[in-house]
Amino acid sequence: MISFKIASIEAIEAEILKAKKNIQNFPKTVSFPFSEQYKKLITSIKTIEISSETILYNSIEAVNENKEFKTPDYWCFAGNGQGDRWFLDTQGNVLFYDHDYDEKLQPMQISFGQWLQMAFLIRQLDEYFDKYDKITDSIKQSFCDALNSIEPTLSQNYPFTI
Repeated sequence: MISFKIASIEAIEAEILKAKKNIQNFPKTVSFPFSEQYKKLITSIKTIEISSETILYNSIEAVNENKEFKTPDYWCFAGNGQGDRWFLDTQGNVLFYDHDYDEKLQPMQISFGQWLQMAFLIRQLDEYFDKYDKITDSIKQSFCDALNSIEPTLSQNYPFTI
């Protein structure tokens, strides 16, 4: 049995920043109202796969991704390698875009920091699956409980089948 642990945002940032690269600023033409937390983190990293469903883009890749979407109200900051995308709105809320159902963005009711915590929970689930090759009902429930400890409705909004 696995005990999912929610890492602090500070611990997550420290782990991501271990492989620090040269700082890459956003082009001056980008005027999206990013949180300082987001801006500081992604201008200091290479694009990184946190888990199977979360690839956090560095500033250059994020700018390139956003050329495709061309919307001033949303900023694509991550993907999952299968065509799905993660967005921020101008208030700093995270939304999910499923490429199979591209009519709208699904609000996740979490912030960027909470998204990082969710990404590291997904990583733990990935590691469990890699080791045991199956996800039991009790593991699914434990994962959902951990998601809901980040935000009470997160397991309901979680866009992937567990």
